[in-house]
Amino acid sequence: MKAIVLAGGKSSRMGQDKALMKLNGKYMIEYITHTFSQFFDEVLISGSLSKYDGFQNNVIEDLVNGKGPMGGIYSALEYCKEDIFVCSCDMPFISPDLIKNILQRKKENRINVVCLGKKIYPVLGIYPLSIINDLMKSIESENLRMTQFLELQNTHYIDYNDSPTDQFLNINTPENFQNAETIVNKIYKQ
Repeated sequence: MKAIVLAGGKSSRMGQDKALMKLNGKYMIEYITHTFSQFFDEVLISGSLSKYDGFQNNVIEDLVNGKGPMGGIYSALEYCKEDIFVCSCDMPFISPDLIKNILQRKKENRINVVCLGKKIYPVLGIYPLSIINDLMKSIESENLRMTQFLELQNTHYIDYNDSPTDQFLNINTPENFQNAETIVNKIYKQ
């Protein structure tokens, strides 16, 4: 299984590329690639080659443009030809323990995604190669809502209702980023 950092979004709410914003001197994307590298032999970035050319990771360009996370996941599955573990570039606080736990609790041959009670995280989990045709059908019919797609699949939801919520923080807005800076400062002052 290969690990994929989804970094192809427009970052419209943030107003700049989230993956390349720096927290405590490191790009947000670096936090995730570092965590992934502890578990996976190959960590790839799904995004624009021109943006991430300076990173040591291989970059997967979208085969279908403007299709959001679904397009990135489809492109990664097509490129890897095997199951993939994905995480969005705007979740820098995922922990090694969380990755390890997801891998331990996964159900084979199914989509496995994280949830916190009723809040689903479609961009944190495992996507099997077996769903690639269903993904393409969904893309072709412009049904791009990930939660809707997950409902139609035999998705296994891994619930972390009692887990620390910082590691599930999505940094989508300047306010989220300020919150993330506060969290990083607490972590590195300890």
